[in-house]
Amino acid sequence: MPRELIFTGPRQVSFREYEESPLGPGQVRVRTLLSGISHGTEMNIYRGTSPQYARGVRDGLFTDEAEPAYRYPMTYGYEEVGEVVEVGPEVAGILVGDRVTGSWQHRESAAIDVAHQRRFFVWPSDFAPERAVFIALATVALNDFLSSETRLGESAVIFGQGTIGSFVAQICHLAGVAPIIVVDPIAARRERALALGATHAIEPTGAAQRVREILGRNGADVVFENSGSYRALQEAIRCCAPIYGKVMAVSWYQGGGDDLRLGEEWHHSFTLRAGASRMLHNHLALPPAPGRQWDEPRLHRTAFDLIVSGRLATEGLVSHRIPFARAAEAFDLIDCGQEQTTKVVLDFRE
Repeated sequence: MPRELIFTGPRQVSFREYEESPLGPGQVRVRTLLSGISHGTEMNIYRGTSPQYARGVRDGLFTDEAEPAYRYPMTYGYEEVGEVVEVGPEVAGILVGDRVTGSWQHRESAAIDVAHQRRFFVWPSDFAPERAVFIALATVALNDFLSSETRLGESAVIFGQGTIGSFVAQICHLAGVAPIIVVDPIAARRERALALGATHAIEPTGAAQRVREILGRNGADVVFENSGSYRALQEAIRCCAPIYGKVMAVSWYQGGGDDLRLGEEWHHSFTLRAGASRMLHNHLALPPAPGRQWDEPRLHRTAFDLIVSGRLATEGLVSHRIPFARAAEAFDLIDCGQEQTTKVVLDFRE
């Protein structure tokens, strides 16, 4: 019987067998080839730090009065690449042998309802599966950029040059944003960003002062914070121009923000001293542009096209490929040495 990965407790990974059901109308069965691990959202779920384990949600608010939203055992995973091995009735345009990508969790196979599967695409036959695994995070990065409403010729700072940060910097370059300043503690990531279009690459220590040396007293028009660190979020606020500067806080921040001091630059931005006065998150329901509407399908399709065309470079982002049977090692690797990993992929082909 095929197996799926489950979290049985904080930092506890196991496997569970499951039965494959017959395909219904509109479904295809895929055999998983690769599955990426999310360094942000998924690692918080793996560690048991997600608030949903302890609290429920009522009227859009986390509360102790509602049942916890997450319970063990729990399955997860949303960066999958597979091969179609069976096609059900009423499916058009998909053939056995097609390579596809979507979100069906860390499992050896899945029955996919094609019409309702998010980010489900058939990839070109000569396209490497390692590139196809990035569609989900490319969508996040594109959503991040579009939600910021950054315009041609504006300046941007990007904290973190992991997968999402790298994509955000590349999209800024494609959109004519300039200057583009990336901030990362790892020299190899900074060098890669410069090769892909960033104009400056600096270390986190003293980032805000360095940004002002580059851009002038006002600072940056927009800062994308992708690291999940409250210290980085504080420095992102400091990098921004007052009043109109904004921070795109995309990461899933955990616990309390001891390093976040909103009484400093954040509060005093209205006096034209320094610091962003707006902080935003990305959102899938993007506002309409003239004559068109950005919705989820269009967002996914655009991200897919950016990767297939090569306009978003993925080379060098996969730092580790680990057999599915050794998944516990993969999660431990990210947990203990996250800065030394970029994208860790579970390989089902072993």
